[in-house]
Amino acid sequence: MSLGLALSGGGAKGAAHIGVLQALKEENINFDYVSGTSSGSIIATLYACGYNPYNILHMFNMYCRQIADYDKLLPFKVFGTMFTGKINIKGLAKGDKLENIIRNFCMSKNIVDISDFKINIAIPTVDLNTGEVIYYLNKRVDENNDTYRKFDDIPSYKYSGNIASIVRASCSFPAVFEPKKIDGKVLIDGGVRVNTPVSILRKMGAEKTLAVTFSKKDLCNTYSSNIVTISLRSFDIMGHQVNESEIQNSDFVLDLSTDDISLLDGSKTNMLANIGYSTAKSKMKEIKKALNI
Repeated sequence: MSLGLALSGGGAKGAAHIGVLQALKEENINFDYVSGTSSGSIIATLYACGYNPYNILHMFNMYCRQIADYDKLLPFKVFGTMFTGKINIKGLAKGDKLENIIRNFCMSKNIVDISDFKINIAIPTVDLNTGEVIYYLNKRVDENNDTYRKFDDIPSYKYSGNIASIVRASCSFPAVFEPKKIDGKVLIDGGVRVNTPVSILRKMGAEKTLAVTFSKKDLCNTYSSNIVTISLRSFDIMGHQVNESEIQNSDFVLDLSTDDISLLDGSKTNMLANIGYSTAKSKMKEIKKALNI
């Protein structure tokens, strides 16, 4: 029985996926296919590289707060809009540090291109100009028999590309990180369209799938009044809405409640990992039943 694991995007909350992986590892549950969006793409990539949950947690604790390389010229750009009337701000952070961190860890496992992975992996991004979903994956799928349609379009599939650049693109949260250009396309966070990529796992060949996502209840716990957190909250609400059809395709949905932890709060990595671990442990019998294990 081939198994697929889909990891939802959720900013800093993605650290909770690490605890889920540890709980699954203790039960000797391994996956043939893995996918992830935004922060989920980081965990999926490191997992596919062969890093264990302990290694990944250590990485998050070391580098999570360094990822946001805020644009030092941002104050001058804001000031300049007062005189030119033109807004030339693409995001608060560039994303270069994230890309470099992913590149270094992948190269340590001799992985540069997404085609280098031995485990089947898929990472969605979105073309900012067309709204098209672009999946980067290392296993070819039947593109001529694509019944996956959303908003009257069909996604594109790419079977090669620098993995660090792809992860950065999938993490390019609007207004927070600048979009990433790959092959002439301007790419943003895959969560705009596919926050928990389950359908692609089915299309690649997974017979049973487990989706790890974040609870809708979290949306009711906080209210924020600055421009960044308002944008994040709006995106979170939208992500839950567009996510419904994806998670319905999963055999089991592990819903993680992360209370009022902000999408950008990199100080609670261990707490989030513990939430993921305890939640997965409490649902392990149900997970095994759903996956026929």
